[in-house]
Amino acid sequence: MSELSESRIKHGDRVLIVTETGHRYFLTLRKGQIFHTADGYFETDKIASLIEGGEVRSNIGRRGVVFRPLLLEHLLSLPRRTQIIYPKDFGFILVLSGIRPGSRVVEGGTGSGVLALLLAAYVAPNGKIYSYDIDGENFPAITKMAERLGLSDVLELKKGDIYSSVEEVDLDAFIVDVPQPWDAVDQAKKSLRGGGMFVSIVPTVEQLVKTSEKLRGRGFLEYFSGELMIRPWRVRQGMTRPHHISRAHTVFIIAARKTEFESLSDWTLKLPDGLR
Repeated sequence: MSELSESRIKHGDRVLIVTETGHRYFLTLRKGQIFHTADGYFETDKIASLIEGGEVRSNIGRRGVVFRPLLLEHLLSLPRRTQIIYPKDFGFILVLSGIRPGSRVVEGGTGSGVLALLLAAYVAPNGKIYSYDIDGENFPAITKMAERLGLSDVLELKKGDIYSSVEEVDLDAFIVDVPQPWDAVDQAKKSLRGGGMFVSIVPTVEQLVKTSEKLRGRGFLEYFSGELMIRPWRVRQGMTRPHHISRAHTVFIIAARKTEFESLSDWTLKLPDGLR
């Protein structure tokens, strides 16, 4: 099969249509389906066999382009009841955690599963993500998405307490998005390999301080504590300016590395190059 034929859209594919008005529509192509939108309706039989990036038109002539969704676009379609982690934070978490294909990582709490699935995609095909959640309410939806993305063998969902019930050891990273991450530090110390990374996501300054102090008190070398800002721009000749709405504070991110020291509370710590 040629690369061109493999890139063609087919019935059964999950696709994204972006129209000239800026609307974005997600659908799974079914034979004979009529997909109604604010830009008119699209006939799925006319979309099947197009290449990614191909042009589609609605019944009222509205133009659009069709793609298969990116990994992040798949994940953001999952139902979310807890705080949202934004793409700017996802990327930095991946960099700070040091994970790569083959890494073994514990993550918790699972919540909507977005972070767990993203991590799974980056450690695949031979790595493993063990995602802990106290109730597992969203496990069925996450399992279905893992199957769709081909990550079922990489992601293991576990019902348990991230603070004290983690079974795995010699881990490369321990990543938590929970209300009291400082209570997970002792468990992380037991579970991580030497030099393994602890990463926590918290919304408030009080949580940031308590987690940072606990990490230093348990011999973790702090790599970063802070937040990321992003400022998108509207780019048009003669009218280029920042968008009126931007994502300023979303979460604080704390990253620290396991050492053999019992405590580093009396150390003077400086940010590594590139993070100052």
